[in-house]
Amino acid sequence: MERGESTIEFSLRPSSGPMLTIRLRRLSLGWAADVAGIGPGPGVGRSARQALTAALQPLGDSAVRSLLADLGLLAPSLAVANVERVSRVG
Repeated sequence: MERGESTIEFSLRPSSGPMLTIRLRRLSLGWAADVAGIGPGPGVGRSARQALTAALQPLGDSAVRSLLADLGLLAPSLAVANVERVSRVG
C-alpha cells in the first residue's frame, strides 16, 4: 500500500480474476475511487467506502460484497481514517 497526502493506493484480489489496483483520492467534499481497468471512470461518494463501492460496481453485487469484506481493506481503512483526521485538524 502506498499513501500520499490525500491519495491511498492499494491492491485487492477478488476470488476470481486478476489483482485489482485501487486508488482512493480525498476530494474537498468526499472521495473518488479509481479501479484500474474496471468501469467507465472513478466512483465518487461522501465516504471512501461509498466511492469504492461505486467504482467496484461493474464487477457485480456479489464481487462487491466479497471485496468490501476482504481483510486487505484493513490497512487502507486506517489510512483513510488518518487522512480524514488530518483534514479535520489542518
